[in-house]
Amino acid sequence: MKQIILLAIAMMAASAVLGKDKVVDRPAISSGGTTFRPCTVVLGKSATTIGFKVFSGGTWRLSADSHLDSEGKTYRMTKATVFKRAKGQVLSREAFDPSKHYTWEYDSVSAEFEPLDKKVKVFDFVETEKSNFNTQGIRLDGKHYPFALGKPTPYPYDKNEPLPPITPQYGKARYTLNVYRHDGTKTRDNTAMFGLNNRFSDDRFLGFTENIYEIEASSTYLAAVAAPYPFQQFSVLMVPGYETTINVDETASIGSYAKIYKKPLPTERIIQFEGPLADLQQVTFDERWIYHNTFYNTPADSLWEALQGKVQQIEKNKAYSRRQKDYGRLWAESRYLMRYMDDVKEGAATLQDSHAADLALLKDGRSFYLVGDATYLDYAHANHIGGVVTEWMEDYARAMNLAKRIRGMETVPETAFDTIPSIYRKELQAMNDSTRHAIERLREAAAEVKVMDTPDCTGEEFIATVVRENPGVVLFFDLWATWCGPCMSGIKAMEPLKSQWVGRPIRFVYVTNESSPANQWTKQIASMPGIHYRLPDAIWMAIPHLSSIPQYCIYDSQGKLFYEQTGFGGIDPLKEKIEEALSSWHP
Repeated sequence: MKQIILLAIAMMAASAVLGKDKVVDRPAISSGGTTFRPCTVVLGKSATTIGFKVFSGGTWRLSADSHLDSEGKTYRMTKATVFKRAKGQVLSREAFDPSKHYTWEYDSVSAEFEPLDKKVKVFDFVETEKSNFNTQGIRLDGKHYPFALGKPTPYPYDKNEPLPPITPQYGKARYTLNVYRHDGTKTRDNTAMFGLNNRFSDDRFLGFTENIYEIEASSTYLAAVAAPYPFQQFSVLMVPGYETTINVDETASIGSYAKIYKKPLPTERIIQFEGPLADLQQVTFDERWIYHNTFYNTPADSLWEALQGKVQQIEKNKAYSRRQKDYGRLWAESRYLMRYMDDVKEGAATLQDSHAADLALLKDGRSFYLVGDATYLDYAHANHIGGVVTEWMEDYARAMNLAKRIRGMETVPETAFDTIPSIYRKELQAMNDSTRHAIERLREAAAEVKVMDTPDCTGEEFIATVVRENPGVVLFFDLWATWCGPCMSGIKAMEPLKSQWVGRPIRFVYVTNESSPANQWTKQIASMPGIHYRLPDAIWMAIPHLSSIPQYCIYDSQGKLFYEQTGFGGIDPLKEKIEEALSSWHP
């Protein structure tokens, strides 16, 4: 490890090898350092040299204004070298160019800064004010930061108590996420983003207030949480009627990712769960790689053997209680079924599974910790699995079919809810009312909001086709989605400005795709005067130069591309370009 790190700074800090300068290997850090990690610091008389490891899936840049901060004093970067490596070997090196975008193969940087004062014990690396490369609290004394989490709260269950069944209910599932610094204080709010697809309403994300995340729903969900490294994303249980708290030690987490500890930290030093489902959340977390490690690359005819091996491993885990082992088996079986259904879709297996009768999943109410929709209904029917779980999935499937009609902007009569179980009616009736109101608002706004059919063209031809259908005017294209925060910020900022251009030759064209749910899209565009398209994904994906959203294009009155921009960086640049395009207008 040390040899690999020192490769990046060998030429810049040769004197360190001779023992003339102080070398701090794998320094402790308090935050940051996950995409641009300081691995080695060499304290010399003429310069402070830092060897960085770059973690980037695409291209990256480094500001020429990068510097070190300590106690209000700034130490500027004087020069740097970038390295391209493979398997720990340096393939090439070159002088750093601040104007250049480097590919991910350039994974190491040796940067020289003005020499730190001898009294400095802790400093920060700052690229720019809000850069992902910034790293705080880089220590030079070789010590680690204290742990923020105390001993975990014992689970309030007897070690031999089995996992009890639960009954699906309508209610709130809540998570509270606390991320602590080394001094025990909480870090910034909204550190994590819980992603969830609510299958009825097709919402993209959970609602959240500061560090509390919740959803009101009628079934269990597995949500994804992005927590500080080294965990990246992992699944958590969202069970209506239950609350869970996650405590994370940010410094210990990042330190573990950066491998600054000689021995791996115990998990409870980094992350702890509290609440009625805390022990089950712990198993979900411990076995978070079970699909990838156990089933992903396993041949179809060996899946059952792989499952049995994993279940035996869980049973032999002395740290698990009886209820944790029961849940662990269900968790493993759910991942087995996930892979088995993938094989069915690919034609590598049939729905009739010779091992279905031996599964614990789908057999009783314990399944409702993990079964939150009708994904396994066809499997249950094909293998003659009856009972409470199959009946629940059948009810859910009926509710989902009705939800699809409502999401497709169809308002259904009250009699349509007669065959829907009461647990789902509140949610579906609210969706139906919301859709009815959205249609009414759209009708009222029909004079200003024009919903267009997808033109008969390819994705490559779409923009040009719309330009031809609107000759002699300036066209402002906004490619967006209902779930895109920056998109919505841009739309909100643009709306008040439209009154300035009333009567002038400009039209606003809003384009989205099927990832924007039809009901949400219809509600949103009711307050967005302009021309609107909701394209099939196949056409959307083929639109030239569409790499991310929001994307803006301005075409002049002659049908030529006047301006193009990806990302919303404020309304002023767009306003300026619109004015320029209008000022150059001629019939």
